[in-house]
Amino acid sequence: MAERKDAEGNGMVLSVENLKVVYRGVILALDGVSLEVREGEAVALLGPNGAGKSSLVRAVAGLLPKFEGRVLDGHVRLFDQEATHLDPARITGLGLTAVLEGRPLFRYLTPVENLVAAGHRLSPRELKEGMEEVFARFPRLYERRHEQAGYLSGGEQQMLLLGMALLTRPKVLVVDEPSLGLAPKLVEEVMRTLDTLRREKNLSLLLVEQNARAALSIVDRVYVLERGRVVFEGDAKAAQEDQDVMEFYLGKEEVGFRQAKRYRRRKRWV
Repeated sequence: MAERKDAEGNGMVLSVENLKVVYRGVILALDGVSLEVREGEAVALLGPNGAGKSSLVRAVAGLLPKFEGRVLDGHVRLFDQEATHLDPARITGLGLTAVLEGRPLFRYLTPVENLVAAGHRLSPRELKEGMEEVFARFPRLYERRHEQAGYLSGGEQQMLLLGMALLTRPKVLVVDEPSLGLAPKLVEEVMRTLDTLRREKNLSLLLVEQNARAALSIVDRVYVLERGRVVFEGDAKAAQEDQDVMEFYLGKEEVGFRQAKRYRRRKRWV
């Protein structure tokens, strides 16, 4: 099957079509979500807690069964290959790597040991070269390479996770809430790192965030998710100029309870 391309000739690397996800057979988490990520593109998926962002990450990474979830309807395609029901290893093999929220590291292992585990499919030479690249990119990790990962700072743990992801040789990188719990300066550093990695390695990036300001600083296009549905889609500039998005998701204006109620009534997607 020929790879689909957009008007600019960029191939579609990740396509989610009308996806419905349920947990335990009854809890509807995603209700007809569609989104696309093109080759070399950075896309943000924004939304509040409970909007369904992590459910979408689990769906595209093949992780739903681990959380008692399943796809009820719709499709996930990677490089035009059906991937809706593939297991995580097959999806990684196709070129998608997900960095999950909560910084799921081997906390009692060192950064070196974590990287070795992430790169277990590489040859010894490839692993050595990959680890050298990771430590060159993240010097602080090299300084603390023999300490337990659980004692690293939040920012250092996030860098380690990104380094582990790089050792899987991804073409599509999905990063879930990388700014969670980080100080503003560290958030800026993480975002700069993601932007640099995307550009230097020609990665396609799906950045899943509540911190809309940080995400909008590095992405090309934006989807906003609320209550399991996409309620806004557009480029980053359009999102920054959209009054509803700016007020409701970026906190541009402070609103009291009565104002918030009026705002919710006029919001076009509720």
